[in-house]
Amino acid sequence: MKLFKLIPVLLVLSLALPTGLQAQSNEGFVQNVSPSTQGDERSRQRSLWVMEVDMKPLRVIRINQPNPETGQMEEQLYLYLCYRAINRPVPAPAVRETEPQNRIDPEPNPPYFIPEFTLVTTDTPEREIFQDQILPDVQAAINAKERRTYKNSVTIVQPLPEPTEEDPNDGNSLFGMAIFAGVDPGVDRYTLYMSGFSNGYRAVPGPDGQLQLERKTIQQKFWRPGDEFDPNSLEFRFDGEPTWVYRPDDVTTSEEE
Repeated sequence: MKLFKLIPVLLVLSLALPTGLQAQSNEGFVQNVSPSTQGDERSRQRSLWVMEVDMKPLRVIRINQPNPETGQMEEQLYLYLCYRAINRPVPAPAVRETEPQNRIDPEPNPPYFIPEFTLVTTDTPEREIFQDQILPDVQAAINAKERRTYKNSVTIVQPLPEPTEEDPNDGNSLFGMAIFAGVDPGVDRYTLYMSGFSNGYRAVPGPDGQLQLERKTIQQKFWRPGDEFDPNSLEFRFDGEPTWVYRPDDVTTSEEE
């Protein structure tokens, strides 16, 4: 009798799940960045590639490590992001013989996946900028916590996988992480920039009138409903949807929202 009572409940739960999540476990990847492109991008750059990216929330991890000056064990706080990326096909551009092409900087052949991450505070008097760091001890602790082997931004570098229209899986997806050290535990709002997930670029006039390159970059905002005194605030929520933006590599000269 109990089994018959459970069947309707299980059916409702199954129907409530998104179709993609019914086919496979999402492993906590709750934010999707679609590989969107515009017609002018495809016409301007015939070799354009764009990856689909799934992200977990920006999370906090605390690790006991020895102080290099005193030798005493001290708790260190880090922020980290786990992601899954897969190369998707880009629609063919419309044929236009007069369409200008970007030829300022020749693209590498074959293309390589080289991710870069920049985290910027948005609720501090002055912007604080953090770059992804390679920290093997922290990486090992994160992998143990997340129960999967995520590569750092150096070990994950490789030739770009062939585009596929299949659903993401362990066979055709890249699993990586970004780690940020030295963050203030009292900061509750960040903007994350993720480049290297597309080779898209454009040339625009710079402050000095000279052309400068801007890269196609993922922008995602995060916020945390707590503070440094709340031990339960171990992750940051997504603040809105991710967007693709074009921005220069030099974050000190780019405009932040």
